[in-house]
Amino acid sequence: MNRRKIRYAQAGFIAALGATVAYAFVKLYVMSQRADLSILLINVIVFAGIAGVLIYLSKKERDLEEGELFRD
Repeated sequence: MNRRKIRYAQAGFIAALGATVAYAFVKLYVMSQRADLSILLINVIVFAGIAGVLIYLSKKERDLEEGELFRD
């Protein structure tokens, strides 16, 4: 995995976080619906999954940077 792919993946997952927030906002405030299981699933499970992937990608990026430092 190179640094460019990691950056694109991080941007994509941050966009996914924004999409889940937009979904919850639209469902709760625009459509005036009560909180239901889909909101709970999106906000808890998807946020936790995306956060885990972002942490993994950050670690991979740091590992690449360390590898470049030791290669020189």
